Amino acid sequence: MRYVIVIPARNEEQHIGRLLETLAKQSLLPQQALVVDDGSTDRTAEVVLAFAKRHPWLQLYRRPAKEQRAIGAKVVRAFSEGYAQINTPHDFLVKLDADLELPSEYFERIARHFAQTPRLGIAGGTIAVEKNGKWVYENFSDTDHVKGAFKAYRRECFEQIGGLRPSIGWDTADELLARYHGWDILVDTSLQVRHHRPLGTETGSLRTRLLIGNGMYRLRYGFFITLISALKAGYLTRPYGLTGLAVMLGWLQALLRQDDFIVTPEEGRFIRQWRKKRMWGKVWGATHS
Repeated sequence: MRYVIVIPARNEEQHIGRLLETLAKQSLLPQQALVVDDGSTDRTAEVVLAFAKRHPWLQLYRRPAKEQRAIGAKVVRAFSEGYAQINTPHDFLVKLDADLELPSEYFERIARHFAQTPRLGIAGGTIAVEKNGKWVYENFSDTDHVKGAFKAYRRECFEQIGGLRPSIGWDTADELLARYHGWDILVDTSLQVRHHRPLGTETGSLRTRLLIGNGMYRLRYGFFITLISALKAGYLTRPYGLTGLAVMLGWLQALLRQDDFIVTPEEGRFIRQWRKKRMWGKVWGATHS
């Protein structure tokens, strides 16, 4: 199967060379890989251009710094603008962060999954960070969720969900919308992606928790599901308690402002039903374990 990659990058000269090396060593090479330099002020572009001279499937697209940093929205806009430049036929497309390291068989395995399962819409491996000299799973979200740092989409699925939504929570919205349209999600736990900048360095701040609450409103989670999520965040994430309050405050602020939703009412009903089902499943599993 043929695939293309889009890599949004801003000031990633420290990491992007490592990622490009692992792409060049893939047992199944991409048809096209495009790095979107999102207004970098370091040598990111020079590193990419040096690799592009040796690998014709790699290109650089320069995107002027048009907007201030906005968690979630800015990276999606950079990705979408880059994907619009792709001119190669492909069966699936990949969004990658610039600070990753992939095993050499990664995309061959992902391609095999798509080929073997016609209703597979989104796929990826698991994410690991280095702790005390060992690479361990980064416990940041549900284990059946493909992390936003490395998402592969079947082209038909990507088109059916309308691409990615420029909002915090985009990498939750895409999977929920894929499920709404009857697509499957797969995490291959045998494929370990090494992440050289740990997740949560941004999402742990109270300001970001406000934005997460805002994203839950825009996804039409409703009060009950947001409250449960806020209680979980307050229990698991430092500063304990305050993170949960920030999530709820973000949701309430969005409610009072009447922020625009990023899903339709019908999609919202499906999302709430799916979330409730997952929540009760976890409660049932915990009480019967």
